[in-house]
Amino acid sequence: MIQKLAPGSPHSRVALPVRSKNAPFILISNMASDLHIQPLDKAIHDQASFDCGVPVLNDYLARAAALDIKRKAAGCWVITDEGDRGAVLGYYTLSSEAVEAVDLPEMPKAISKKLPKYRRFGAALLGRLAVDKSQQGQGLGELLLMDAFHRCLALEVPVVVIVVDPKDEKLADWYARFGFRSLTKDRMVVTLLELEARFNQLR
Repeated sequence: MIQKLAPGSPHSRVALPVRSKNAPFILISNMASDLHIQPLDKAIHDQASFDCGVPVLNDYLARAAALDIKRKAAGCWVITDEGDRGAVLGYYTLSSEAVEAVDLPEMPKAISKKLPKYRRFGAALLGRLAVDKSQQGQGLGELLLMDAFHRCLALEVPVVVIVVDPKDEKLADWYARFGFRSLTKDRMVVTLLELEARFNQLR
């Protein structure tokens, strides 16, 4: 099954991104085609039952995510199964951020020469990414990260980098697999150029 995802589309099938001449990405279903990623809707999604094993991430989805959306402080997207659209299998959040160019870690020349020569870069903060304990180890975290990356590419206000604040060393190691590097003691960063290259390797 091949499906185009229009820039800014609120819903997407779970898929792998592939380069195309005519569009940034064509989404080809790689796992079960009955998984969907969509904006959080408190009228549909059961936020209270989600349990990723980290109380602060559970509490955020249950108590604060919908309010952040209403206040336009952050966007929140959830992954659900076609058979039960109310059960949240995982989620992530994105919000606006900025990064000083001088703070960026050393990049490969092929990447650094393509970065804009500005003092400060627009960034997207991937503030939270979590998967329910019942679904962990099945690749949903990678799928959520890919979806977040695609949405960053489709933003009407472009960003150059994505930053994350991993809660522990295990999470930092997981993000490092996708090219994230240390920006500060508690923050990691990756350019969209690097993420694009890594995800294209999955074709």
